Amino acid sequence: MVIPKIDHRETSYSLAAFEATYRFITGQPPRAGLVRQTEVVLNGKLVGLGLDPMDAGSGNFVNNLPLRGARMEIFATDASTGQRQGSAVHAQTTGDDGQWGPFRGRGDTAYEFVIQAAGYATTHIYRSPLPRSSPWLNMRPERANDADRAAQAVLSFTRPRGYFDPGRDSMSLDGQSSLPGVPPGAGVASSRLRLTDSTHRSVVASFNGEKIVGLTWPMAQGHTTVLELSD
Repeated sequence: MVIPKIDHRETSYSLAAFEATYRFITGQPPRAGLVRQTEVVLNGKLVGLGLDPMDAGSGNFVNNLPLRGARMEIFATDASTGQRQGSAVHAQTTGDDGQWGPFRGRGDTAYEFVIQAAGYATTHIYRSPLPRSSPWLNMRPERANDADRAAQAVLSFTRPRGYFDPGRDSMSLDGQSSLPGVPPGAGVASSRLRLTDSTHRSVVASFNGEKIVGLTWPMAQGHTTVLELSD
């Protein structure tokens, strides 16, 4: 089975790959599409970087090890601006297992996930509304490097379940159709903006119809922003 124009990650994670796999196993197509839930229960682990996730000098590679003693706060947001809608709807400090939930929310609401951990930047993760419950919503705070610290604000646009391909995909970030650090072809899954503007403002990202809006936060105070795609 060859599915045109899908990349390495989409071979596992895309809707087209799921439909082909389901048809191969069962001999028939899936009976229904995505069934949305009004109320969702979300959970997962906070994971770190390096040989020791608590030691900033042990490397910056992903290790999938639980991050102990990290703080997770969740805020409902206005999906069109990224602004918070009230106080935190969930707050928890992780134990030895790194679990940050469970959190009971709504499938039609966008959330901001804020992670604070020693040795990491305070990471503000914005996502589209999550339509179904999941116990595997693992997240990771980011570390700031020297180039990040020279900026007023830093924002990453990430696609964990696929790559960016300028020749195939319709995408934009903060009004730019050319994403920084994304070359021709499907080879990278993250774009990074280092902003000289200190204004606390909304940033819009879009990818093939999925739109995420988040806020910039001051790098001088140790904050960074991540806009994470579901597609």
